[in-house]
Amino acid sequence: MIKVAFLGLGSMGALMAGRLLDAGYDLTVWNRSAERAAPLAEAGAKVAASPAEAVAGAAVVVTMLTDGAAVLSVLSEAAPALEPGAVVAEMSTIGPGAVAELRALLPAGVGLVDAPVRGSLPKAAAGTLGIGAGGSEADFAVCQPVLGVLGTASLIGPLGTGAAAKLVVNAVNIAAFTIAGEALALSTQLGMSQELAVETLKDTAVSFILPRVEARLANPEAPVDFALGLAAKDMRLATEVRDSAVLAATRDELAAREERGDGPKDFSSVVL
Repeated sequence: MIKVAFLGLGSMGALMAGRLLDAGYDLTVWNRSAERAAPLAEAGAKVAASPAEAVAGAAVVVTMLTDGAAVLSVLSEAAPALEPGAVVAEMSTIGPGAVAELRALLPAGVGLVDAPVRGSLPKAAAGTLGIGAGGSEADFAVCQPVLGVLGTASLIGPLGTGAAAKLVVNAVNIAAFTIAGEALALSTQLGMSQELAVETLKDTAVSFILPRVEARLANPEAPVDFALGLAAKDMRLATEVRDSAVLAATRDELAAREERGDGPKDFSSVVL
């Protein structure tokens, strides 16, 4: 199989890289905190000391990093070592503006697909992430087999479309949890039980998130699937594009919770 480089081994990235290794890919990984690569090294992955070392000889380079600044920083280090004809599959949530900056940074002979993932840690482990990609048909064809190991991948438009679609989806999901949290707080002030409040919300526009709301209410300390700090970053990206009072209210609520130290918690904790 082709060589794949995977840059960024956070909770989601480590699971995704593990799936590629299990699928038989010649996998080289890199992470700024090298200790996070140890389990993958034990399973057979090569561990690079730098981004440039990781991407040397790779046909597909996957990035799964915190934000646009991290992606641009890491790939600026890696760019001189990228092989002509290689394709970078950028799978973080960085917004279309950062994707355009990345395209300008990469050598002309290197392809780029923006393919941010939709789904939580269990879906990453199971290989059932949703992946809507932006880019050319030729570049997508190169990285589609790799993306297919990670989830259901489809090309939905030109470069930047995947990043744009991810912001739209996250704006809805994050705002829905935030308004559900406000509704539950309102119900408490009105003297309703949480059980009755949740039952009442089943006939509303937030019904699609109620199973996760109920799970978080039942177990506030359940494992983190999507950190609140990352959700706050996504809402900042959305409001950089659209100056909306509705989006800004969600952004500001998450920012306030970050300031209280809730950034590492699951973003569904906004309902507590």
